[in-house]
Amino acid sequence: MPQNFQANQRQGEWWQHLRSRALRFGRLFAKFWWIVLFTTAAGLAVASWLVFQQKEVYVSTGRMVVSGRINIQQGASFSEELANFFGTQVELMKSAEVREKAASELAAREPQLQAVPVSLTVSQLPQTSIFVLSTTGSEPQYTQKILDAIMQEYVAAKKEMRSLKSDSTQMAITDEISRIERDIRQGESELLAFQKQNNVGYLEQEGNSAGAYLATLNRQLADLRTQYELLASLDIDQIIEKNQKEPAQAGDKPARAVEPDSDSLFSDALRPEEEYLQAKQRLSVLKAQRDEFAKDLRPKHPQMVELGRQISEQEMLIASFRSQSVDRLKSRRDAIKHQIDTLESAIKEWSAKALSLSQRLAEYNRIKAAVDRSKGLYDRLVNNLHEIDVTRNLDQDLVSVLEKASPAQPVKPGMARILTIGTTFGLLIGLAILMLMFQIDDKVVSTLDLESRFDEHVLVQIPSEKRKGLLEPLKANDDRHAFAESLRALRSSLLYLPFEGGRPKTLLITSATPNEGKSTVAVNLAITMALAQVRVLLVDADLRRGTLHRVFNRDCHPGLSELLLDRMPQEKCILPTSLPNLNLATRGTSIQNPGEIFLSAGVDQFLRDIYESYDCVIFDSSPVLAADDTTSLAPKLDAALMIVRFSHSSARLSKKAIELLKDRQANVIGLVCNDVSQAHQEYYHYKYPEYYGQQAGSV
Repeated sequence: MPQNFQANQRQGEWWQHLRSRALRFGRLFAKFWWIVLFTTAAGLAVASWLVFQQKEVYVSTGRMVVSGRINIQQGASFSEELANFFGTQVELMKSAEVREKAASELAAREPQLQAVPVSLTVSQLPQTSIFVLSTTGSEPQYTQKILDAIMQEYVAAKKEMRSLKSDSTQMAITDEISRIERDIRQGESELLAFQKQNNVGYLEQEGNSAGAYLATLNRQLADLRTQYELLASLDIDQIIEKNQKEPAQAGDKPARAVEPDSDSLFSDALRPEEEYLQAKQRLSVLKAQRDEFAKDLRPKHPQMVELGRQISEQEMLIASFRSQSVDRLKSRRDAIKHQIDTLESAIKEWSAKALSLSQRLAEYNRIKAAVDRSKGLYDRLVNNLHEIDVTRNLDQDLVSVLEKASPAQPVKPGMARILTIGTTFGLLIGLAILMLMFQIDDKVVSTLDLESRFDEHVLVQIPSEKRKGLLEPLKANDDRHAFAESLRALRSSLLYLPFEGGRPKTLLITSATPNEGKSTVAVNLAITMALAQVRVLLVDADLRRGTLHRVFNRDCHPGLSELLLDRMPQEKCILPTSLPNLNLATRGTSIQNPGEIFLSAGVDQFLRDIYESYDCVIFDSSPVLAADDTTSLAPKLDAALMIVRFSHSSARLSKKAIELLKDRQANVIGLVCNDVSQAHQEYYHYKYPEYYGQQAGSV
């Protein structure tokens, strides 16, 4: 899940980056579109001049219909040979042989015509089999006549090729038929010779009989091997027990000469088995009696002695029975082994005989199949030869002249191509110039640009407002809802964002270069703070060209410069405005070296005097890169905001200005994006007008 989220995030960032670059290029194109128009017009002008300098030539055009081949074969089917067909025809029309023959034919027919170099082009109309042929030359009559000659010579060449192909095909088929006839005669001779030496019917019958007999012998051999293995693996007691369990089977199955039944063999080998079993039973009874008497009698008691004697006799009798049975069992195994050897010899002999019969039958089938294949191929070739004779005049390409060569018309060769190339080349040069400007231009056009180029936090995006002249400052219940809400967002950021050492009280508003909107942001931020019941002092610290007094319709003098240089009382230099909680300190008299004044102790004293009197002091300063004034004042204040104006501010210069401030130990707390288009996708706030009503401007 986190991997999918990261992948989606990377994809979104990539799409935003691409859209940002497209937006940047679109704005650049909207501003410098005339460069592309100029280069395109210049390329068209150069191409037109080249066309004007070319000599006039004559062009004649004709048309031909060239279809595929009609094949009248089995079922009178129609097919066209389209694979590489049309490309081949174009090359044939343009071939040197066709053109040379056409030129020779024209020279012989009309010797008065002057031969001139002629170029030939061939094209095919889309979705048709119609070819358009065009000749271009410096002499109109020859250009027209040579095109007619080329088309006629192409038709003649096609006929000649068809005739040669038919003759060569017929000859090849005839030769192949002769070869196959020889193969058939040779195969029939071999087949006849084989039949003279072998009776095919006898071979088939004997082969089947031999196979059946071999199957029977193999079954008998398998049975005997099973019996032999059983006799070798079972002891005499197991064999007797087996015969006792299946007496009927052992007694009823007759013995066969070559396939005896295993139970019958056991029965024959152990005929005294009943006496053997009776002896074992008597032995068990005697031992049981001896054990019973042993509880009451001593071993030397006459009864115990008699029982011991009887037990010994039974054990000797059992041993004798076992010895006789083992001898008979061994004899039976030897007999079965002899039968196995006899069957194996018979199987080997009959296998060789069956293999010989099979080989002779296979040879017969091979010769017969070869003869049949040759006869089938012979029949097909004879049919093909007959079809060639029948359809010789019908099997042809559909080739005809649709339109003869038109009268040659004067044209400028390659005019359209030259004009197109010139126009395209001019367009590409213009776009290349724009792309070069695009690579050089580093103006900020999106929040993504800021985030990728700056480490500072973007505090707010202030939307652009349509206006005539200077932008009017905010007022209570202002109907510029998006503009007002962005300033409120900036106010909230300054009031609630975490800062080390507490919330900044003295704030510097600056920018890298002029015309980035720092004064507008400073004025409206001060008004927004005052509307929130915050005691605000707005100071015009641009002692060279400050204009805040014009915004509030106040006199420029006295102001900050008089307060710092002449030690004029604050009551005369700090003036109230029409908005409660907002006071203004104008710039005063313009001076040439404000940086030295900002480094003086008077500024420190001024800051100490106003620090406790106001909740927020906002300084509107000069641009950082325009003079050293701001870098001298910024370190003495709590924080600084850098204004970046979309589609105007240079990212390189803004970054340089921030570095200068940081080098002077100024606390740059963030960036303010100014003049952001509300239609921009990254401008995600204040797009819902239904949230703004009569009380939208209240704080």
